[in-house]
Amino acid sequence: MSLSLSCDGGTKVITASGEIDMSNAHLLVELVEFLCRPPLAPIALDLSTVTHLGTPGIDALLQVRELVTSAGGRLTLRGAPPFVLHILGMTGVPPQLASARSTATVSPVVTRFPLPPGHGGSRRPAPRGSFDGTVPADQPAPSG
Repeated sequence: MSLSLSCDGGTKVITASGEIDMSNAHLLVELVEFLCRPPLAPIALDLSTVTHLGTPGIDALLQVRELVTSAGGRLTLRGAPPFVLHILGMTGVPPQLASARSTATVSPVVTRFPLPPGHGGSRRPAPRGSFDGTVPADQPAPSG
């Protein structure tokens, strides 16, 4: 991944290029941490030239959003390629990442695959919300 910083009016624009993975996602977080010092300008994250977004990249985007909003700033996404929007939609990240004024708005994508009879599972939809590592008493514990 490479990162570049530019200005568009009063907005600081971070352009991320290449692969955002476990070897470099922290660099994005560190750059945003640096930019969150007063006076805080709006920050735009241009993802138009990202070629891969791994789990650490998704985590970095969440950390970036938390840093900016905690500092009282505004974060927008620019130019996210379709595969990035798909990944973010599948993971349910956009509602947590995008602010009300964000340029990236994607509804979460839910895909359900029916299990053949006798292969376990439940026809009940999965509960919504975050997973805290516990399983309600009326549901079987996951096998692993």
